[in-house]
Amino acid sequence: KGNVTIGIDKAGALYFNGQTATEEELLVLLERVKNIDRDIPVLIKADETTQLKKLAFVMDACRKTGLNKFSLQSR
Repeated sequence: KGNVTIGIDKAGALYFNGQTATEEELLVLLERVKNIDRDIPVLIKADETTQLKKLAFVMDACRKTGLNKFSLQSR
């Protein structure tokens, strides 16, 4: 059983397991993960200067796709 890491950098760029992703791509990737295992833990890594709207988007995307086991780690 693996896990998923979503990163948000200072500029608001998104990363899915280290690979750059747009908001649309992130939604598709999260949907794929959910179809494999909806209990996979998702770690959201954000910087203290991360835009709140980006963080909210990622958390909402996790909820919408049914991936409710997410946690937040700030750098």
